[in-house]
Amino acid sequence: MVKYACAVLSTLVISTSSMADLVNGGFEDFQTWGYGFFSGSDPTLNWATTAPDNNLEIWSDGFLGVPAYEGSSFAELNANYDSTLYQHVNGLGDFNTINWHFAHRGRYGVDVMQLSIIDLGADQLYGNGDDTVLYQSNFTADETAWQFHSGSIVSIGNLTRFAFQAVSATGGSTQGNFIDYCGFGVNAIPAPGAVSLIGIAGLCSFSQRKRK
Repeated sequence: MVKYACAVLSTLVISTSSMADLVNGGFEDFQTWGYGFFSGSDPTLNWATTAPDNNLEIWSDGFLGVPAYEGSSFAELNANYDSTLYQHVNGLGDFNTINWHFAHRGRYGVDVMQLSIIDLGADQLYGNGDDTVLYQSNFTADETAWQFHSGSIVSIGNLTRFAFQAVSATGGSTQGNFIDYCGFGVNAIPAPGAVSLIGIAGLCSFSQRKRK
């Protein structure tokens, strides 16, 4: 039974490790002091924006008294425009459970943003008519604390758009909607049963040590 469980666990590890995940989800690859603007055209930073000026706004932990939810950096969705911050993720496979999570905080009061997860269809392009919305919902947060959200979708197998869109902000179109600790992929959050798998991994290790 132990050998079988170990074999199953090994198969799961091999199959999930080859799948894609969101990159730079905590915005830690953006190095800044206070705050700074970065180009959405820089492929090394992975995030892109629909803002007309192509600017991403990144804050450092503690700037103007706002702590990062995790790590040392976070993003302000309303940089200079109401816009969308997004990544296109590939390699999710067909009919896999894909987890997502993020933290959201208002700047001056109640801010609202929308998370959309969209399969881009056979043409792998956004907005060309064959897109499938896998998840879409608005989220609200005020300036007093970060709000953590998580969930999951079932992948279809095409390039997938993971996107945050500014809906409204107390500070207006240029000030609001902080985002941090974003994850999208099989490794984003332990899926149901992950605790059991961890237990099996420990059992495998114990069994191997015992046989020595």
